[in-house]
Amino acid sequence: MIPGLDFVAIDFELANAKHSSICQIGLVKVRDGVLGKTHTHFVMPPAGQQNFGHRQIAVHGITRRMIDGADGWDLMLPRLEAFTGDLPLVAHNVVAERSMIRQTTEAIGLTPPPFTFYCTQRAAQLHLPGQESYRLNMLVESLGLPPLQHHDAGEDAAAAAHLAVRLSELSGISDVHALFPAMKPSPSANRASKKSD
Repeated sequence: MIPGLDFVAIDFELANAKHSSICQIGLVKVRDGVLGKTHTHFVMPPAGQQNFGHRQIAVHGITRRMIDGADGWDLMLPRLEAFTGDLPLVAHNVVAERSMIRQTTEAIGLTPPPFTFYCTQRAAQLHLPGQESYRLNMLVESLGLPPLQHHDAGEDAAAAAHLAVRLSELSGISDVHALFPAMKPSPSANRASKKSD
């Protein structure tokens, strides 16, 4: 138990090289430093983004046939918002996840929700200087965290959650907002502020 360490760990897999082609989402809610159930769902990418690249299939093993019947991002995004509430979203190299949420949401003609994002990679660089590598699978191994099946969205989300909890334990910082370095605003936030100026 780490009172105050509350967040949602997230990870995505893509159908192709475009960040607007989310095809799998992984989520783990953490309350007081305790991981809840891992949720993994296939997602039907937006129209025009449903072609699966050979390189992406080689990485995650997901094919177009596997996601037949899956809900689209128009249905998945409200569920993500409801699941997250006012908690921050945490991921390893979260800039990529933030971009995927923004671009996939914009691809269906909606505005991305104002999530708060934090990065376990940046937090590891801050709290664990001198590591040989800050890749998720290498940190999992070096810190003795539960092994993961890399490039499965649920597995990677759970690994990021475990890493965040371990960083809290090692640093003695239980406040989730103090544990992570501040993120720069996303490009969509910059565009929104310019429109309002």
